[in-house]
Amino acid sequence: MNNALLRARAMTGVPETIRELGGDPVSFLSEFQLNEEMIQNPKQMMPYLSLIRMLEKAAAEFDCPDFGMRAGLKQGMNVLGPIAVLAQHASTVENALHHIIKYIGYHSPAVHLTLDPPSSEKYRGLHLNITLTQGQARAQTLELSMLLTLRVMHVLTGQSYQSCPVHFRHSRVSPMAKYRSTFKVPVTFEQPENVVYIPSQTLTLAMRQSDPALRQTMEEYLAQSINSEDDPLEGKVRSLVISLLPLKRRCTISLIARHIAVSERTLQRRLKKENILFEELVDDVRRELAEDYLKDKRMAISQVAGLIGYGQQSSFNRACTRWFGRSPKVIREELATS
Repeated sequence: MNNALLRARAMTGVPETIRELGGDPVSFLSEFQLNEEMIQNPKQMMPYLSLIRMLEKAAAEFDCPDFGMRAGLKQGMNVLGPIAVLAQHASTVENALHHIIKYIGYHSPAVHLTLDPPSSEKYRGLHLNITLTQGQARAQTLELSMLLTLRVMHVLTGQSYQSCPVHFRHSRVSPMAKYRSTFKVPVTFEQPENVVYIPSQTLTLAMRQSDPALRQTMEEYLAQSINSEDDPLEGKVRSLVISLLPLKRRCTISLIARHIAVSERTLQRRLKKENILFEELVDDVRRELAEDYLKDKRMAISQVAGLIGYGQQSSFNRACTRWFGRSPKVIREELATS
């Protein structure tokens, strides 16, 4: 899944931001085998990891910790292409979000969105995960993505999004004043998940424009496009494991089966057909994530353990010894000196 692609439109605003900071986007983007012309081609794809690493390097090289936010301010809902058209012709705001969630794989199969089910709560969370085990230093990409999410909400509702608090999993990388002036909503860091909280009553709003014929046309196009590029079962399961590991619930095969709407027995049979053992797949994902998380010295080892689904740090220590022959503390020390 680390070779997952996304639409090059996701780079919208990046070249302009580099110019504003006195840089040359041509030479900078070429380091990642990218170029500005790719943005104009709606069918152009690029490696998701290239975007993540490019944004992180831009923030460091141009001494601009809010690079992702600056680029995000230059993006609009049209970044999502036909998904945006489909959403804007839904019946309600909630229906629009369900369309985006269902077809976000057209934008990138590595993006995983979920909306909390209806309840009596004042807010419902829209959860965002990038299901790659590499490139865990991704604050810039997440801040750009969450800003786009708020802008999508503004387009869908025609209202200010100032009542939509945002939670990030990563630590704060810019001054708090910059988040207040950019997001214009309460922003909290070092949370279990990346979430934007949407007022429940907002989700019931009817869309101002709704063309059922156009909606059906767009939905048929997106369904056909996604089906023609459908991921193998292993990719789907890996994506869900990455998304579910940080949650407090144990990541079991029955839980995965419910998420992809099949029985546990059916999922086991299909995995066996592809010579995949679920327990080994989960273990591989944990190992890959641990190796990448441990590179981030700002992240406590206990936090790393929790993010990959270990309730006790001692269990994580034993897993690291099994995977790498060394404790997580020793691994981090080695990475610091390499």
